Order: sequence, then structure tokens, then C-alpha cells
Amino acid sequence: MWAWIKINWERSFLFLIALIFLAFSIQFFLNAEVTGATAAFGMFFLCLIYANVSRFKRFKGLGFEAELWEDKQKEAADLIDRLKNIVQVYTREIVMMKVLAGRWGGGSKWPDRWALYEELVGQHDTLGQKIDFLPLKEKVYRVMVFDAVSALTSKSQQALSKAHAKANDAISKEFGNPISDAAGYGRRREDLIAIKFEMRDLFEVSETDNVARFALNFIEEAAEGFREKFGVDVELPADDLAKLQRIDALFQVGDFRADSELMNWADREG
Repeated sequence: MWAWIKINWERSFLFLIALIFLAFSIQFFLNAEVTGATAAFGMFFLCLIYANVSRFKRFKGLGFEAELWEDKQKEAADLIDRLKNIVQVYTREIVMMKVLAGRWGGGSKWPDRWALYEELVGQHDTLGQKIDFLPLKEKVYRVMVFDAVSALTSKSQQALSKAHAKANDAISKEFGNPISDAAGYGRRREDLIAIKFEMRDLFEVSETDNVARFALNFIEEAAEGFREKFGVDVELPADDLAKLQRIDALFQVGDFRADSELMNWADREG
């Protein structure tokens, strides 16, 4: 209550004066002093009007028309909020359509896609529309990271597939044809099946997690499994792995910045 009075002390003061004039008006009326009662009531009404003047666009009473200005301001604010939501939806759809359309079929390059995002956000800022586009920026950034990781893991995936084939051949040679030890053969097959070597659903991973770190861990674990269980060394592309580590470091910064190297890697086709 005290905090409200400090903020609205002028209105509170005028309201108090209005109550005083109302009391005088009642007293004059009880004493049959109609003129004094009318004058006091008029002052009461004017004080009440001035105490709420910020709420009125115009008013009527003793010759004035009344219309609640604060209510109109609230309606305008509500309308602006709804328009912001609409603008946010349309901006998101336009940007994501540009980002996702033709990404594997000769579509626009990542610098152009990112430039569209920055242009649309910049136009809203110029118009004074304070809209939080950080979720959209993060979503665009995650798609960019996915494109880069997908391209940079293609050679590693090929190397893991070759290692899997070598391990499979090693099992066949170890147990011969026909199989000399069915139980032993079954255990070795289970060892091979336990090694996950095909990276799937990277896009799904990219939507919620650090897909670069996921890919690095996946490749490392698969290569270690082939080496320890089957003695097969996986020939991994060191340059691509170094770039994945760079993307991992960029992602962990968390500022979703459109790094030029990252955009170049994302535009690479593998």
C-alpha cells in the first residue's frame, strides 16, 4: 500500500481533497444549504476527475465527455503483444523455410541464410519491435552445426564401415566354414553387434544436444571397440576430426555466433 502511495502520491492527494469536499457537500446538504452543497460537490467531482486524469482521453460531466484512456492504452498494448507473436511466427517460418529448403539440392549457401535472419531481426529492431529472437537464432545455428557435422563425419563413417567389414571377415576366418565352434562364434558375433558404427538421427541429436561432441564420442568409442575386440585399426581422417573438435568448442561457448569457418564446413557436401 505504501509503495503504491509513493508512486501515485499526486493522485492520492487529490483523492483525499475530493473526499474532504464530499464531506462538506454532505454537511451543507444536511444543513439545507443547497448552494454550498452544490459548489462543494462540484469541487469533489473536479478533484476526482483530476485525480484520474491520466486514465482519461476525454470525459463528460459538468460539460465534459469521459473515456477511459488507460483502458485504451491496455487494449493497444494487448494488440501490440498479439502482433509481436504473429511477427515472431512469420519471421521464424520465413527463416526456417530458407534454411531447410534445398539444403542438399543446390539451395542457397549458409552466409545467405544467416544474412536473411540478421536482416529480418535488424528490421524489427529498427521499427522498435523488441522481440526475443534468441530461440530462432539457436534453432538456425543448430541446423548449421548439423550440416557441418554431417559433412565432416562422412569419411569417418566410411572408415568405420570398412572396419566393421574387416571384423566380420576376421570372425569368419576364425571359425571357418562350416563353423567349428558355434558357441564361440555366437559370442564373437555379439561382440561385433555391440559396436555401434552407423551414426543415425544426427539431426534429432542436433535439436537438443551438442551434435559435434556426440559424433566425436561415437567415432572414438566405435574405433576403440574395433581395435580392442578385433585388432582392427580404423583409419580416421585427422583433419575432419580436428574440425569437429573446433565446432564442439564453438558450440560450448553458447553464443550461437555464425563463424565463417563453420558456415564453410556446413556448405561442404562431404
